Amino acid sequence: MVKKKILSLVLLLVLSISFINALTIEEINLESSPENITPLFFYGSGCPHCATARTYLENLENQNEYINVKKLEINNDKTLISELFVAYNVPIHEQGPVPILFIGDSYYLGDRTIIQSIESKIEECKATGCKFIEPVKDESKKEVDLFSVLLLALVDAVNPCELAVLIILMTAILTQYPKQKNKALKAGLLFSLAIFLMYFIFGLILILGFSTLTGITGVGGNFFIGILAVLAIVMGLLNLKDAIWYGGGGFIMEVPQKWRPKMKAVINGTTSPKGAFVVGIIVSFFLTPCTAGPYFVFGGILSTIPLIQAIPYMFLYMCIFISPMILISLITYFGFAKVEDMGGWRERNLKKMHWVAGLLMLGIGIWMVLTSFGIL
Repeated sequence: MVKKKILSLVLLLVLSISFINALTIEEINLESSPENITPLFFYGSGCPHCATARTYLENLENQNEYINVKKLEINNDKTLISELFVAYNVPIHEQGPVPILFIGDSYYLGDRTIIQSIESKIEECKATGCKFIEPVKDESKKEVDLFSVLLLALVDAVNPCELAVLIILMTAILTQYPKQKNKALKAGLLFSLAIFLMYFIFGLILILGFSTLTGITGVGGNFFIGILAVLAIVMGLLNLKDAIWYGGGGFIMEVPQKWRPKMKAVINGTTSPKGAFVVGIIVSFFLTPCTAGPYFVFGGILSTIPLIQAIPYMFLYMCIFISPMILISLITYFGFAKVEDMGGWRERNLKKMHWVAGLLMLGIGIWMVLTSFGIL
C-alpha cells in the first residue's frame, strides 16, 4: 500500500513538472506595452551565469515598476523556447545554452550580454513598444524522431544479455517443474513485466537527470543532441568491436563477467512466477551495463521535450524492448522450441547480434548528426 502511494506521488510530481510555466507568445504579447515591458528570461537550475543575470534583472524590476520579467526554467518550457528559436532565427550553436533573454524583436545570450544590453533595449521599448515576434506554428513538425526511437528500441531488444537472462530463468523453472509449462509462461511474463516497470522508472530518472544537467551546464538544444549522437556512434563502434574481436580490450558490451555468477545464482533460486517478478526487479540492475547505451541516448533525446509528451515514446520503447522476452516465453509454452535450443542459438549467433546492434547504433548516431544540424 505504501509503495503504491509513493509511486502515485512520483507520477503526480512528474506530470505536474510538464505544466509549470506553460506560457505562449500570444499571452505575453497581450501583457506587453510601453507601460508594461515583459522581457522573457530563460534560465537553468543551478546555472551560476543564470543566477548573475537573474539578480541583475530583479534589481532592475525593483527600480522600475513598468518592467515585469517572465522567468522560465528552460526545461519546463521546451515547446515555447523551441518556437522562439525558430521565430528569432537563433543559430543552431546558440540553441540550448542559458541564460537567454528575449525582448521585443531581439534576443541576448549570456549574462554579460544581457546585463550590457538590456537597459538600452528597455529604453527603446518605452518609445516604440516591445511586442515579441510571433512564431509560425508548424503542426506537422515532430518533436522527436520516431525513426530513431524505433531503432534504439530495436538495438536494446536484440542485445544478448536479456535473452540470456530469460533463458536461464526459464531453464530454472522448467527444471523444477518439467511438466508445468504454464508456470514457466507466467514466470516469463512476470519477469518481463518487472523489467518493463523498472526500466520505465530508470527512464524517468534519466530524463529528469538530463534536464537538470542541461539546466546546470547551459548545454542544450541541437548541440546536446550532437553530444548524444557522438555517444551513439561510440556505442556502435564498441559493439562492432565485440562482433569482430569479442572481449578485446578487456571488456564486452554485456553484463560484466564478475557479475554473472551472482546474477545466475539469483535467477537459479527462482521457484515460482511471483519469484520471477522479484528476480526481474533485481536483475534489471545487473542488466544496466549491457542495455544502458541505447537507453541512455533515448533518455537524452526525450529530455529535450516536455515529460508529458515523452511518456508515450517511453511506453513504445519498452514494449519493443521486452518483446523478445515475451516471444521466448510463448515459444517455450507452446513447445515450438526447447529452452536449451534457444540458449544454443544465442551462443552461436552472439557475434551476429553484436553486428546488428553495432551497425544500428552507428547508423542512428550518424542520422542524429545529419538531422540535428539540418543536413538532412
